[in-house]
Amino acid sequence: MAPLRVLISGASIAGPALAYWLKRMGIPCSVTVVERAARLRPEGQGLDIRDAARDVVKRMGIFDKVRDRSSHEEGIMAVSGDNKAYASFAVDLDSGKGDSITSDVEILRGELAQILYDETKADSRYIFGDTIDSLEETGKDVTVHFANGTPSSTFDLVVAADGLGSRVRTMAFGRDAVRIKSFNAYVSYFSVPPSDLDSTWARVHWLDRGRCIVLRPDNVGRTRAFLMVLGAGASDERIARLARAAKEGVAAQKALKQQLFADAGWEAKRILDGMHVADDFYLQHVAQVYMDAWSTQHVTVVGDAGYACSPFAGMGTSNAFIGAYVLAGEISRQPSDVPAALKAYERVLRPHVEGIQKVPYGVPWLFVPQTRLGVRVLETFIWSVSALSGSPLGALFSKVSKFVPWGSEVPWKLPEYEAFEEREKSAL
Repeated sequence: MAPLRVLISGASIAGPALAYWLKRMGIPCSVTVVERAARLRPEGQGLDIRDAARDVVKRMGIFDKVRDRSSHEEGIMAVSGDNKAYASFAVDLDSGKGDSITSDVEILRGELAQILYDETKADSRYIFGDTIDSLEETGKDVTVHFANGTPSSTFDLVVAADGLGSRVRTMAFGRDAVRIKSFNAYVSYFSVPPSDLDSTWARVHWLDRGRCIVLRPDNVGRTRAFLMVLGAGASDERIARLARAAKEGVAAQKALKQQLFADAGWEAKRILDGMHVADDFYLQHVAQVYMDAWSTQHVTVVGDAGYACSPFAGMGTSNAFIGAYVLAGEISRQPSDVPAALKAYERVLRPHVEGIQKVPYGVPWLFVPQTRLGVRVLETFIWSVSALSGSPLGALFSKVSKFVPWGSEVPWKLPEYEAFEEREKSAL
């Protein structure tokens, strides 16, 4: 058969992960990845890899590389305004599942993207500094026109892996086919120079008015800062201002964050001073993506572009790896019938995604309070959980909590694909 022609939009995590599996299906496949940035983007927060995604990463043969380049964060401490820790939660190094608040594999987004790029650049074509301008889908393929000079080409499959605000998704499905569930929250991520107070433990500090500051270690000699604002509701004027700033550019975003955290105390001055000179600042809208259908005949979505679950679920990166694996796996089963393979991809993966997107009641509002009283109540709760974690009562609570439907109530198991198994055997 002629090589399957696949175009992937987005060179962050989901896109290169998909490129990896497509080239390991055991069938001829030409993969092109187009990325609007001029190069791999180094900026980004720490990511973790959990649940079935760990198995996917191990099957890719990169788990040890990821772990070696992780931040080696020991855990997370909740601290008061005078920087005294009143609760701490260490990394779970025993279960091998990454189930603790801080995973045993915490890696910078840019570091993970570089590992994936290095694994795929030899057998996939990467185009940087360009983006898809328009799509013309017929019953058998898709003609793609690019914005910045790349010649138009025809593909058997186009995959949107370009994140929450995917332009390709809008081109292929239209705005009405997508529902964005906003949590009325924005988080900014950037790095600052380390201080003597920083260590291999992350620190989190809560403020009133739905504000939270996090400092985390990394593996490149910097400290990662997160500033989150959660609105009291959709009418909160701060969220409207953040939404406008998100469209106006980094300078406007930094200026607004300065205003919103100027009275924060703790280490806010140091963090804000570092923010103004940081070259890796970016602002993220906290939201979920829902689509009634993930595919047309020859266009589909993977990762946040199709089913973002929000940072509050802690599974965005994991879903990117799992989605890439399942999509390529279903194509490997029927490579000559792309529309059927895309239907199978959605049928297999949607139960898992829908379970992950079920956010527990009260999240995030109970955990990012608006009032000082709410912050005090939260601090007391967190202190209690930390104090009980090593006690018999804490062990009992942990066992009981496993029966509470925090996430998916539908058991889901990572599929096995013969094409990948045969590839692994031949490599031995």
